[in-house]
Amino acid sequence: MYKNYFKFIALYVFIVVIPFLAHSATPFKFAFFTDLHVSESKMEAADDLLNAVNEVNASGNIDFVLVSGDITQNGDRNSLVEAKQILQKLKIPFYIVAGNHDFRWTTSGPIVFDEVFGDNKFSFTHKGCKFIGFTTTPLTNSGNGFIMNQDIVWMKKELSKVAKKMPIYVVTHYPLQTGDVDNWYSMTDILRKYNVQSMLGGHYHRNTFLNYDGIPGVILRSTLRGKETLGGYSILTVADSLSITEKRINQPEQNWLTLAITKKKYKKPDMSIRPIVKINTAK
Repeated sequence: MYKNYFKFIALYVFIVVIPFLAHSATPFKFAFFTDLHVSESKMEAADDLLNAVNEVNASGNIDFVLVSGDITQNGDRNSLVEAKQILQKLKIPFYIVAGNHDFRWTTSGPIVFDEVFGDNKFSFTHKGCKFIGFTTTPLTNSGNGFIMNQDIVWMKKELSKVAKKMPIYVVTHYPLQTGDVDNWYSMTDILRKYNVQSMLGGHYHRNTFLNYDGIPGVILRSTLRGKETLGGYSILTVADSLSITEKRINQPEQNWLTLAITKKKYKKPDMSIRPIVKINTAK
């Protein structure tokens, strides 16, 4: 009798407990930089970025930094190199995607960005969570963001390696919604099949909570100071919930959003909110 009982307990641990532990995140923090807009003509943007880097280094309890596009104002090589040199002062890893300003203002933008940073997307696992970032780029100077087919194929491949229970955090620059990205549903249709806890991005230069056809969308502040004396950034804490705080330089953190971390099961997409996409690539 006791032998069968212990067999049952062992089987329960193997089937239920171990998989749960394997996909439960150990609490950790990471920082989020976006809309850096480093420029040769506006030195304060580089100063704001350096202040953020120095604060993160001094904190001692942040595991990595995610950088979500508009690294530069004009997409020029000198500004990209300067931004990289500042980011390389971080004592922890950083992961980066491009934004519209990094690509839009020069036809060589995508090539130069990849030459400087090595890539414009990333994929890694940290303490039981998957982090994956991709670039949304305008096809023309005046156009909205667009998700390139090669990035859709890449995302499918990367997510196919992820266990369905693993919490996933997705990073891109633009909000994935009508008016910002023309074919946003090409990506949300893929993401809805997985345990995506939230999508993180920038572009608006302010803290905002959105809904990408059911997927929580979190837009975060720029590192730029704007009308204030100093800039700032964001700190996100992953535990039993996702806590999101704004960190102004030399000031205490201010929590503005907390999201429960649960197993996400998304309903069928709302087909009525999909835009009719007409792409004009004429120059």
